[in-house]
Amino acid sequence: LKSASSDVGSPSSHGEGENLKELELLLKEDNENGKHKNQGLQQQAQAPPKSSSSGVVTGQSLFFFIILVGQSIGTQTYFKLSQRGGKYEYNTMSAMFLVEFFKLSISLIQLMVANRGNVKACTVSFKNVSKRVYMTYLFLALSYAAYNQLIFYIMKLVDPGTFSLFKSLMPGVVAFLNYIAFQKTLTQAQIFCIMIQIFGIVPVTASADSESGKVDFTYGIQSIIAMSGTNTFAAFNTVYNAHVVKKESANSPIAVQNGILYCGGCFFNLLFYFASRKAGDERFFHGYDNINVLVLLLLNSTVGITISLVYKYGDAVLKTLSQPVVSSVLLFLSNILFDAPLDIIKISGAGSVIVSTMLYLQLPPSVETMPPSPKQLASKPRTLNRTKWFMIGL
Repeated sequence: LKSASSDVGSPSSHGEGENLKELELLLKEDNENGKHKNQGLQQQAQAPPKSSSSGVVTGQSLFFFIILVGQSIGTQTYFKLSQRGGKYEYNTMSAMFLVEFFKLSISLIQLMVANRGNVKACTVSFKNVSKRVYMTYLFLALSYAAYNQLIFYIMKLVDPGTFSLFKSLMPGVVAFLNYIAFQKTLTQAQIFCIMIQIFGIVPVTASADSESGKVDFTYGIQSIIAMSGTNTFAAFNTVYNAHVVKKESANSPIAVQNGILYCGGCFFNLLFYFASRKAGDERFFHGYDNINVLVLLLLNSTVGITISLVYKYGDAVLKTLSQPVVSSVLLFLSNILFDAPLDIIKISGAGSVIVSTMLYLQLPPSVETMPPSPKQLASKPRTLNRTKWFMIGL
């Protein structure tokens, strides 16, 4: 074309020149279309695979969601059933050490099965994990160890139904932390679902006198403050854990990540046990003759694996939205097993949170944006350290 186009201006090649110009235009358009197609293919290849984290519910996420609901109901019920006279006869830190050790064993078995019993391959999987990831999971292990002891304390103050209903407020806190830390947004319909939950839960935890207008809380203001702090702590753990699992799942198997987390959990719970031990305290396994304690340990040991799978195939908000369904069932169980108060207000509140949960599971996903280019990242001010400190302080 270059050699032919040099003769385009001569009269003898005028007709050929027009044809060549048309051919050049056609080839130029075809070349541009090819570039657009290649760019589209590159964007599709670079774009992360769509998952249920943006709101779409797959068969896998729904299956693990249902399993998580059943395990959560049993776990929170046996927190109360494992008590005798309103007290724990067993050491709660030794109990959590056994739970974390059982979880660690499950993760190692999963890793061995994935590597067909090759111990060397399993060892290499742990060696390939960066120090930064190890430190991140050790921080999470410490955070979860402290949170678990808060749960034991809360379950001495209130019944499982009330605490579970109050925990249903967590989706709003999780969504707020997701927005602050990782700029993850929700659709307008998803926000409405969370607001419906809040409006349904608040009247359940408080009642007002029709004559004086005085607001009374079922278990007092101290319990409300304690549950609020525990919920905020749980929301932080949920968001941070979900972010780490999502980010690192492509680099390391879930079993490896769980192994690091649960190994840290064993260390910190055992450290808490010996640090708080006093002269004359009962032995490590005292109180485990109660069958309810053993059932609690079993349920607590398996629910962590399910949560990790929900994080993998869903997101932090989906995990927390299992709580309204759990709380609605526990509302009636607490009335039957622990004589907790139950009236039309609590029943209507339970109905509203169930409907909002089911609605959320059917909503379309929010629009996913393409990841920023290296130039955009370079020009954007670095606020990662500030965000980390903000979340730790919160």
